Amino acid sequence: MQVKDIIRDAKGKIDHVGGLKHVYFVACGGSQAAIFCGHYLLNKEATTFGSSIYNSSEFLNATPAMLDKRCIVVLCSLNATAETVEAVKLSREKGAITIAMTGFPDTEMAKNGEYVVVYSNGDEQIYSQSNQSNALRIGFEILHQFENYPKYEAAIDSFTKIDQIVANGKKYIERIANDFAKEYKDDETFYVMASGPMYSTAYTMSYCHLMEMQWKHAIPMHSGEYFHGPFETTDKNLPIILFVSEGSTRQLDERALTFLNKYADRVTVIDAKELGVNIIDDRVVEFFNSVIMIPIERNIVSRMAEIRNHSMDMRRYMWKVEY
Repeated sequence: MQVKDIIRDAKGKIDHVGGLKHVYFVACGGSQAAIFCGHYLLNKEATTFGSSIYNSSEFLNATPAMLDKRCIVVLCSLNATAETVEAVKLSREKGAITIAMTGFPDTEMAKNGEYVVVYSNGDEQIYSQSNQSNALRIGFEILHQFENYPKYEAAIDSFTKIDQIVANGKKYIERIANDFAKEYKDDETFYVMASGPMYSTAYTMSYCHLMEMQWKHAIPMHSGEYFHGPFETTDKNLPIILFVSEGSTRQLDERALTFLNKYADRVTVIDAKELGVNIIDDRVVEFFNSVIMIPIERNIVSRMAEIRNHSMDMRRYMWKVEY
């Protein structure tokens, strides 16, 4: 089923029992970061229902009391992370509509979800069909079908522009990636700053790409929260990456940049505007920040991996020991 058909079918069931009251987004690690854009969209734009995002294990162990047949649960795992599969099962037991996003049609996610969305992944990934893009599609369809969202047509048109923006962005970032890799290959600690819809990019670069794949210490930091304690650790030697988003929270990132330009020397700034994101309609562009930026920042870390001769596939613990 296409996403629009899934939501149409789900709406029929939910309307029959009293209407939609909440949407939950549930996943772990990079998958949680990928579906954050869907949560951000609904949390900002929905007027008649709420949205939350959960780590899968926390969802299992601290299950929200309102989870029931009037809820939609969007869950994501490339293969079948055990706790995410269990979260699918729990959601169905509670009567909720489950949409299982997964990388392949035969995973345990696909077998257990009421509805299944198989997304593009791997080296030949089509970014307009990625987990992030599909989380947004689900969000826009929910808004459209449950609330007659006025920006729907602009949003759907935006998906036709994603692949070209990412392709151009990768070319634009080549010099920055080379300079970053050479400059920071021996550093051990990084701050990665962003706000609003771009925060999931900071999360992904920190947790997945720098910490998991390069064994570097990295802190994802909210640009607004930076001034409420963390900025006291800023000095001339600390490597800082700042993602400047386009949209509602851009002023938070610009405020941080003004401070960094005065008190920090080793700052890498990546601005969504410079990647060409503004070919997307201004009314919806902010929701596409991380869809565009995560492939770009991964290229930067991948370049560092090449120079360090430390493969992005190298692990010490993951999939190797009991945890």
